[in-house]
Amino acid sequence: MSGEKAISVPVREITHMKVILATWYSFLRDHADEFSREEFTRYLKTPVIYDLEKDEIELLFTGSDELLKKFRDHIFQE
Repeated sequence: MSGEKAISVPVREITHMKVILATWYSFLRDHADEFSREEFTRYLKTPVIYDLEKDEIELLFTGSDELLKKFRDHIFQE
């Protein structure tokens, strides 16, 4: 678990959260050969934080720096 990073994605709508989480799951499945089954399971556990002051949901995605960069590229590519 050492070397893991986290990225935060703010979301205002529940429907957007669902789309982002589905995208994360799909991305992980597409890259499953790059990490172990235990890592896959750990990456699926995405913390969700609700900020009352901003009325905003924040998703925290964890993984290696390389994996998160690929995910960022994947999101902004579509």
